[in-house]
Amino acid sequence: MHWNYWPIVFLGISTLFALVARRWIDASWAACFAVFMVFDRMLPTAIPWQLKYTFLGVGVIVIAVQVAKNYSRYKKSLLAR
Repeated sequence: MHWNYWPIVFLGISTLFALVARRWIDASWAACFAVFMVFDRMLPTAIPWQLKYTFLGVGVIVIAVQVAKNYSRYKKSLLAR
């Protein structure tokens, strides 16, 4: 296995661990980035660029929503004090 494939392997393992731990948000963004990286390794004619970047966009949106939720909870806890 070439060293260039290790990020894909680690994201796949991370997805499996997140699924076992029932951390659905972590599993979904890790899977999206793993699929994007697999598609990025293929020839440009094999996968349409829209499909490849859709997975990247979904992964970024999932992370942004999670960060926004955590920030909202943090602000509410500060207001409650």
